[in-house]
Order: sequence, then structure tokens, then C-alpha cells
Amino acid sequence: MKIRRLLVLTIAVFLVAGMSLAQGPKRDIGKDVPLTPASPDRGTSNNKEQVPQVPGLSIDVDVVSFDVVVTDQSGNPISGLEKQHFKVFDDNVEQTVTNFSPTDAPLTVVILAEFSNTIGYYFDDVVGPTAGFINSLRADDWAALVAFDIRPEILTDFTKNKNQLFDGLRRMRIPAYSETCLYDAVYDTLQRLENVDGKKAIFLLSSGLDTNISKHTYGEALKKAEASDTMIYSVGMGQFARLYYERYFSSLDQITFLQADNVMRSLAEATGGAAWFPRFPGEYPGIYEMISANLRNQYSLGFVPKVRKTDGKQHKLRVEVPNLDVNRDGKPDKLKVRHKKGYYAAKS
Repeated sequence: MKIRRLLVLTIAVFLVAGMSLAQGPKRDIGKDVPLTPASPDRGTSNNKEQVPQVPGLSIDVDVVSFDVVVTDQSGNPISGLEKQHFKVFDDNVEQTVTNFSPTDAPLTVVILAEFSNTIGYYFDDVVGPTAGFINSLRADDWAALVAFDIRPEILTDFTKNKNQLFDGLRRMRIPAYSETCLYDAVYDTLQRLENVDGKKAIFLLSSGLDTNISKHTYGEALKKAEASDTMIYSVGMGQFARLYYERYFSSLDQITFLQADNVMRSLAEATGGAAWFPRFPGEYPGIYEMISANLRNQYSLGFVPKVRKTDGKQHKLRVEVPNLDVNRDGKPDKLKVRHKKGYYAAKS
């Protein structure tokens, strides 16, 4: 009988120190926060006696990893937190955080832009915002540009060269269709990013409308987002046009656009991202800064579920952090935590 040898997984954590808000809206908020001393990890002991090693022991470890963004009430990301300040709950059962690192690594981002005759103004709602986001990228960031109408199309594959991204943007001249396949575009992009390592994000620029030509449903796209380790940051386009023509809309039209906004918001929230609905071009620079600050001030957490799950079902995640005096006024401030809402266990 052949003996199968398995490698025992050792979880190693390399902490990256000195995170700062390089592009945050308020650079002094949440930077080098004077932290309240955290309670030591439960079960810590000064006993240096080593645990006997069992020869031939095989350990099957399923680590649940995800990124977390912590902000103050104004949305300014908070850096400088430590592992002991995070409590992670899996289906309301507190877990032991085994993997922890603050991350300021380069980004891998897909700019996913709707390009169809739906609603809005071509330059203000597509070209300008896309160009502005490209300009906000750093030299070591990877980015791809994907446009979608009746199908998603890669205009520029992953590159660090902004000029190549602008070349792809120049191909978006005159929309040819009035149909949109938002659900397919999101699903396919998330699927493509599954094989990409590192910190990943989608900058989704869309009206939120899908004209019922997608092969995937909204539920399938949302489930894909919930299972993904890619954060979606949504920007609702055509808001000014909607405001201008609102008095001409029927009740059904108004409900349709409200549902479209909810699609953009729910896709973002499912991944731990955020959504914005700007009405004027002047709002976009602040959005770029906020997205950049959020993406570059994340915490990567991981844990091994206390009860191994092999049911193939979704399990809810919740993360708590203590209130800290981030604005140095002597009073603890309530902090917000954003992360993916859950994960799907493997099915045996």
C-alpha cells in the first residue's frame, strides 16, 4: 500500500508596518492612530514547553481569507490597526484570526465601463470618468479596460502603461447599441480575475441597467460577487440626465432606475466595496481619491473555521473593531468596517 505524504500547512504572517493615507481625502485622519492597548490573545501562555510532534500527522486546513476596510464616520480609511483589534465571526461564531497583514501593495484593477445608448452624456459619463480613473493609478498598478454593450469587450489587456489604456479609451467613440449586458460583464470579469493573485478591484462605471440580454441573471452575478475576493467600486452614470428628465418619467421608469441603483449598490456591498452616484463631473476627483485610499489602506484577514464546513452553502462573515480616538479629541469614535458579506464553503 502506497503511503500518501501530505505537506503540513504552516500559516506564516509577515506584517507590513507603516501604512499611511497617501491619497486619502483627509490625510491626518486615522494616520498613526494612538491605539488603545489591545487585550492579549486568549490562550497565550509563558510556558515554553514544546508540544510533542506526532510523526506522519496530516492536517487538512481550509483558510478563509478576505480584505477589510476600516473607516471613520466620514469614510476616511483608518490605518495602524493591529491583529488584536479585529474580531471575526463566522455565522456569529467568533473565530481566531490566524492571518493578518495591512496591505499597501500595487493594485490589479479592471475598469469596466458601460458603452451604450442608454442614458447620460457620452463624454461626461464615460470618457471623462474613465480617463480620470486611469490618471489616478500609480506607476506599479496593473489595469485593464473593458467596455460592454451587448457583450463585454477587452479594449486594453492588463498593463502598467497608461498610454495603452488611453489608446483603448479612444476606441470608445460612438455607442452602437442601446442594449446592455451588465450581469454578463460583471460575472465574466469576476471569473477572469479568479486566477489573478494580489489585491484586486473592479471600477464599475454603469447605469445599472441590464436590458435582459445577459446569459447570467442578477442573482448569479450577485452570487459570483459574494464568492469573489475582488472588491467592486461602483459609480452610477447618467445621474444628471436622470435628474434633468425626471419629470418626464413614468412611475415604472422611476422604479426601473431605482432598481438599477440598487444593483450597483448591492454588487459593491457584497464584495466589501462601495457605490457612488455623482450628478456632476466635479464630484469624480473626490471619488477617485476615496477609492484609491480605500484600496491602499486595507487589512488582509484569515482564519481557519472552528467547525469545518463542506456543505457548499454561503456562510456569513462579520468583523468588529473597537471604537478608537482617531481625531484625537479625547473621545472614542465609532468606526465602520467593510468587507465581503460571506463565503461559500467547498462541497464534499
